[in-house]
Amino acid sequence: LCYAKERPDVYFGGVTIVYAGDFFQFPPVGGMPLCSPVASHANQSKCEILKWLGRLAWKSVNTVVTLTEQQRMKTDPEFGAAVQRLHIRQCTYEDVDLFNSRM
Repeated sequence: LCYAKERPDVYFGGVTIVYAGDFFQFPPVGGMPLCSPVASHANQSKCEILKWLGRLAWKSVNTVVTLTEQQRMKTDPEFGAAVQRLHIRQCTYEDVDLFNSRM
């Protein structure tokens, strides 16, 4: 985008980027998440430089919107509450029974 927009001096060529994600998910398979600190040292490999640049891009995010209300399961509040507890690793035996009943 930097070169397409002819603005190589700013991230993504100055185009607004929307990131979406879930910080409770497992970490990336191929390495560290962008939100992890990266050590800086002389003679960095190309991969280390790219990690560092990714970290800088992540740190450049200046507006964060945290969604807190579940919209997808509004019609099934019991299941929605069970999924929320699963999300924070606080399932009850009743939640397990509920999940098993839907398999």
